[in-house]
Amino acid sequence: MLRRVHHRTALFLAVLLLSTASLAAPFPDVLEASPAQATPGLQVVFTNTTHRFLTVAPSGTAYALKLGDSTSRLYASTDGARTWTLKGRTPLGGSFHVISALADGTLLADIERAGAHYLARSSDGGASWSEVLALGNYRLLTSRNIAELDGTVYLLEYQAFTSQNAPLRLHASGDQGRTWKVRQVFEGHRHGHGLAVDPARHALWAFFGDNIQQSAILRSTSKGSNWKRVLSGQQALVVTAAVLDDGSLLYAQDINWLPGRPHIAQLSPDGTYVELNPLSGAAYSTYRLRAGGFVAGVAREPLGDAYAPSEESAHVWASLDGVDWVALLHYPRLNPNENVRADVYEELPSGLLVLQLQNARGFGPGGMGYQLVRFLRP
Repeated sequence: MLRRVHHRTALFLAVLLLSTASLAAPFPDVLEASPAQATPGLQVVFTNTTHRFLTVAPSGTAYALKLGDSTSRLYASTDGARTWTLKGRTPLGGSFHVISALADGTLLADIERAGAHYLARSSDGGASWSEVLALGNYRLLTSRNIAELDGTVYLLEYQAFTSQNAPLRLHASGDQGRTWKVRQVFEGHRHGHGLAVDPARHALWAFFGDNIQQSAILRSTSKGSNWKRVLSGQQALVVTAAVLDDGSLLYAQDINWLPGRPHIAQLSPDGTYVELNPLSGAAYSTYRLRAGGFVAGVAREPLGDAYAPSEESAHVWASLDGVDWVALLHYPRLNPNENVRADVYEELPSGLLVLQLQNARGFGPGGMGYQLVRFLRP
């Protein structure tokens, strides 16, 4: 079986797999879709220009920062991210950057104070916090830098203090984030973009960037102690990915520079790689809905030659099956010298998606805010 299939041959491969009954499709979640696909829709049902959304706990309680207020003050919503009340503060006056909610409701936050980053923990819904891990110059990129698998919580570091290779640590906790130990140190990369888990196969995926030499997708079935490099180079540039039922990854690529162009791609654990759909720019998020369907948040960065000359917007792409994608929502950038982003990392218990916006024209300070979006299935 071919290990890498580029976009010029991806369509041929899909047709061949669909028409040859004797061949077992390597990507049954995606490539067995009907050739005549209906088109999904995305309906914005609520817009907020006063808060920066952070995360939602399994209980449905959502957390955010209030734009213009101190970033040490955390707000919570119990009505589906419609109204917000002050919930708690960071310890020692630090600033909230990223929050991840564990399955039991424990909150883990990247906070910054005095120029250093710390992991803080709350077991009472964000009312009180304690610092549990000193990260120094390292931090989290998104909530997907933290993942749970088989009773262990993992944290993959991200850094922005050098463009050169930097050692990146994988921290592990067996007590819901109270204490941590370094499980692995990765060399030869610049960024620890994020993690994804495959509970059915007890597998942990890790994503690294940021240039062609530093980028890689790794997979571990030994609780993060040993790793297999599944894909390297520009094709492996990914921030977040969805794990499909067959154990493969579906992801929108984080590619800004030629020779490659960004695509929706699929990668199996054995390294089989297929490009499924071209995208308008580098992506920061790929999300699989609980009820079925996918969305991808595609940014417009100020630099990069993989964009069309007229491109000035972030886009939200959607798909029913992971193969056929359409750009449905568009957000022009406010400042041409900053990234404009529109990303989905969270889904409310109601099924509404939380679209987090940055540097988007018509939103709050810095183009920040969020929208609640309904995924429409024909």
